[in-house]
Amino acid sequence: MTGNKLGWVVGIVVVGAAAYFLFPGFRTKVDSTYDKHFGWNADARRKDPVGFMEYSITKLGENITKFEQARGDLRVAQAKLEDMKRDNSGKLAFAEKQLVEFKAAFKTATGDKGWPVSVAGRPYNEGELKSQVKMLLSQKGGFEGVVKQIDASLQTADRKGLELLNRINESKSKKGILETQKELVKVGQLTAESEKLLSEVNDVLIANEAMAEKTSVRTVEEMMKDAGEAASSVSDPDTEAFLNS
Repeated sequence: MTGNKLGWVVGIVVVGAAAYFLFPGFRTKVDSTYDKHFGWNADARRKDPVGFMEYSITKLGENITKFEQARGDLRVAQAKLEDMKRDNSGKLAFAEKQLVEFKAAFKTATGDKGWPVSVAGRPYNEGELKSQVKMLLSQKGGFEGVVKQIDASLQTADRKGLELLNRINESKSKKGILETQKELVKVGQLTAESEKLLSEVNDVLIANEAMAEKTSVRTVEEMMKDAGEAASSVSDPDTEAFLNS
């Protein structure tokens, strides 16, 4: 930047700053613009209550739409997770039933009958039976890990769904009140009760903004990735300990 250009820019900044402090009308306009773009503080709401109400009605409507969509996505994800839980719970129950049968066959073989033994119509020698039991124990641990992770995801989804519902209900309530009160504020003075309402609405908008930052619903695939990691982290089963317990 040349010296002339730099001097020109500095001059504009200086003149702007002087105008802000010397001319109240200019200062009010700047403050109002700042508040509308960077947040409505108490003073800004007091200066332009109708403007804040109109802004809030629009913003609350946007929040409601976003939160209702998030709730719908959440319900779809929960339904898929419930299906996966039933599927994995069924596999877990089958693995547990098989383990009971193999353990009983092992006890029989090491008692007085000897090898091979038959389980579900198939003969097993000792090495084959232990290999089968080891695989079943690993699968059982994996299914347990998946079901546990799904349960945790469902609990998280339930909590988030309740939070979204609370935000929706509160937003609808405040939006309805604002739509009723806006015309009254237009023709009357801003009362202490009105100021209290605007402060409460501002609090709701802040809470909605915080909620909006965490409303992204994790896909079932993302949730199941955690479940898969939980399943793969199962430690090597102790086959001998199981069979001899």
